[in-house]
Amino acid sequence: MARPRIEYLNAEDRDYVHEQTVRVLEEVGIGFNTPAAIDLLEEAGAPVDRARLTAKLPWELVERCLATAPREVRLAARDPRYDVVLGDGSLTFCTDGTGTYMYDELTGVRSEGSAAALRTVMTLFDALPEVDYAWPSISARDLHPATAGLEIEAISLRWLSKHVQDEVREPAHARPLLEIFEAIAGASMWDRPIFSTIDCTVAPLQHERDMTEATIELAKAGVPVLILPMPLTGTTSPITPLGTAIVNMAELLSAVVLFQLAQPGCPLISGVGAAAANMRTGDYLCGSPEVALINVICIEMSRRYGLPVTGSAVTCDAKASNHQAGAEGMMTGMAGALAGADSLLAFGLMDGAETVSLAKTMLDCDTVGALKRLLRDDPVDEARALAADLKEVGIGGHFLARRSTRQGTRAGELWQPRLWQRGPVERQAGDGLVRAAREAALELLRTHEVPPFDDDVVAQVNDVIDHYARSVGAPDTRIRWHAVEPLELHR
Repeated sequence: MARPRIEYLNAEDRDYVHEQTVRVLEEVGIGFNTPAAIDLLEEAGAPVDRARLTAKLPWELVERCLATAPREVRLAARDPRYDVVLGDGSLTFCTDGTGTYMYDELTGVRSEGSAAALRTVMTLFDALPEVDYAWPSISARDLHPATAGLEIEAISLRWLSKHVQDEVREPAHARPLLEIFEAIAGASMWDRPIFSTIDCTVAPLQHERDMTEATIELAKAGVPVLILPMPLTGTTSPITPLGTAIVNMAELLSAVVLFQLAQPGCPLISGVGAAAANMRTGDYLCGSPEVALINVICIEMSRRYGLPVTGSAVTCDAKASNHQAGAEGMMTGMAGALAGADSLLAFGLMDGAETVSLAKTMLDCDTVGALKRLLRDDPVDEARALAADLKEVGIGGHFLARRSTRQGTRAGELWQPRLWQRGPVERQAGDGLVRAAREAALELLRTHEVPPFDDDVVAQVNDVIDHYARSVGAPDTRIRWHAVEPLELHR
């Protein structure tokens, strides 16, 4: 069986990256910034500084925690047909998350994210088979701040029948969210983990207190955790891809230790959120060649440690769905895919992951489709070589009338894009690809129906959110998650 692969680090290089990562953990240490973490680490024998809430991590402790982390992680879906397993050898794709703006390339209008925009993008993700699971791609900024962390997940799960992955930033949200997830799943998160949480470390070499405490509680309840360090070259990490990758891996392994101590055997996913800084402005760059290199290094090291790994790819720094967007997305996507990632973040984000575009979401489906075809396992045998056909056709013949050609075409031997243009120039001259992509998105949104919740599930989720809202004094006039209208879109 053949599958294309690239290797950036040789065995000696991987040993070096490992040694430098261990050196950071043992000699520099990590800021955990919460007594809850320090208690766990001290009990496990790590040298801790309670005054500074830091700890140094001996490699023996890291190795012991890696040994209890599962090699495969199941991400269940509201509809079991969409369950995903990371680490089983397949390549899956998740949407990238928490953009600030929605952008319409045809009008040039960029608007702030809203609950309506969130419902709309999640519905589109539900309709697209290229999307395996989703990180909510737009921040709903019109929800009440006290309850937004609950309502965003309720909206996302209502309009997506696939797995949802998102950040949980408040420890107080963990318990009501678990009640919401279990009401929707009809089971515990150990049995049907329809939600996974994202734990973002804070470069350099720190954990954020509230998110860490929330993640510990969720991990104890069976919620899978994507650990997503986000160091930035030249600002919160060294200027080189190698130095940034070492920071990414040190933060990652420190989180593995923490969450395995909190809940041995809890499902963890290695994430690569590291990016490059625009050294003129400090902006976050996600489509540069350095980002591709950092991903390859961290994917190779994650595989060395036996962790399923999600890379960041296909997002871009372009300001619109143009040549730059496609080139950046394919470069980072191909690097992560060929390096052996189990999953890649993709779909719809541009402008340094700040802006969501429906048109780009559709065009990214063709990028993802091409990558899946490139990474498909292909047998190397007589059936694939078609040696008998070669012999029968002989010199100067053609294969158009061969049964193998018909069968291979019907079986999808040659990948076909959704939108990329392959027709005659005369027919497609002046036919805007972005316009066609946006029209395709609008048609899916017009026709696709997401399976609804049962009435009793709606009632249970309402009770949880309303009880929490009363406990924090949120007003009754806030937007109701189950009554959100879709975004008004004009053709």
